[in-house]
Amino acid sequence: MDRRDFIKTIGYAGGAATALGTLAGGLGASAAAAAHHETTGNGTQARTAMGELLDAIREVETNLITAERGFTDPADLAEAERALAHILHTALEFWLEAKPNRPVFKPYVTPTRKLLGCNPDSVYYFAPIRDDRSYRITGNVGAATFTSFTIERGSQEGHAARGSIAAISDEDMEIAHDGSYEITVSRDKPARGNWLPLGDGASQVTTRHYHESRQNVAAIPGRVIPISIETLDPEPLAPYGGDEEIAAHLRWIANFVREHSAMTFQKTSPEMAKQLGWVSLVPNRFNAPGQWKSASGDNAYGNTHAWYNQALYELADDEALVITGRFPACRFANVVLWNHFMQSYDYANRQISLNRNQVHYEKDGSFRIVVAHRDPGVPNWLDTEGRRAGTIYWRYVFPTETPQRPKTKVVKLDSLA
Repeated sequence: MDRRDFIKTIGYAGGAATALGTLAGGLGASAAAAAHHETTGNGTQARTAMGELLDAIREVETNLITAERGFTDPADLAEAERALAHILHTALEFWLEAKPNRPVFKPYVTPTRKLLGCNPDSVYYFAPIRDDRSYRITGNVGAATFTSFTIERGSQEGHAARGSIAAISDEDMEIAHDGSYEITVSRDKPARGNWLPLGDGASQVTTRHYHESRQNVAAIPGRVIPISIETLDPEPLAPYGGDEEIAAHLRWIANFVREHSAMTFQKTSPEMAKQLGWVSLVPNRFNAPGQWKSASGDNAYGNTHAWYNQALYELADDEALVITGRFPACRFANVVLWNHFMQSYDYANRQISLNRNQVHYEKDGSFRIVVAHRDPGVPNWLDTEGRRAGTIYWRYVFPTETPQRPKTKVVKLDSLA
């Protein structure tokens, strides 16, 4: 699931592994299809690999987006197809031209390409790397409330990350007076400066740049975080790989589609919710916030510095959900509405999230947030876009006190006027 964070709640600790097993059941058919492409195509490896990518998309529809797995509502089924298209779009962005020997940072999500629990108040970047190279990251924290970097393993060739190897945040970094910084990413610790250690299987860098501005930072057109990555010990450039190289990259895209779909198109089980504690499956009711940790102890795609809280909402057309509480003392906090596939609602045109600088507070410093299908005429409205059901997701970064459970009450919308 951050860009994307809800994957932390399901990851390879449970549901995703089951979903991947479901996909594996169709691999025999895929192998047969690949053989078919090999013998009936135009004879190029790239044509064969393209056929395998198309098969991967069909596998997701056939094995994951099904009534047997709880997807029966026509609106959900339609949105699942869009989510699958977003996964494919991301796979193309990340892997069609990827060069882990000479990486560049790519936006993890955008206002029109969402997956894995995106956050309207954050900008995320992805770069593929190798565990036998060394890199330098250069950037500037700018106006970010919180900046962090994570090294994850297992995502070579488009696969989903299996865990985190190392992380560093602006709490630990040496940062110049003008906000600039450099980070060395390497096996061996440098003599001085910021360092992210590489371990076996290191495969990607994920960056997070959280903001608490009045406008959602992810919605600002053309907003670019000043950040770059360069290889310190690059291999010589190889000759153009032609057919073989293109085929390999298309297969990386297919890997991404299969495995990220397995994480996306599933529903959190009662067992997983119980293990996590902070995920409530009771509509319109939150559990106590908590930190994420998978059964295997890894933290793939996870922000190691954050606490979380999540619940479903279900509201009739004439109902609203009133949420009251207080933010803890922390570096960053917000609440956001998602659909069933860990995608935020339309934050470019609607108020579907609130950070601490956007919230209107009561006289005692508490907040009163209203989730409703239409404007109730009171502050702190979260717009459901008319969706009668969805997910409410909270983030608290570096809290210095234990975040408290928000209180909730379903009321008639007209009673708020």
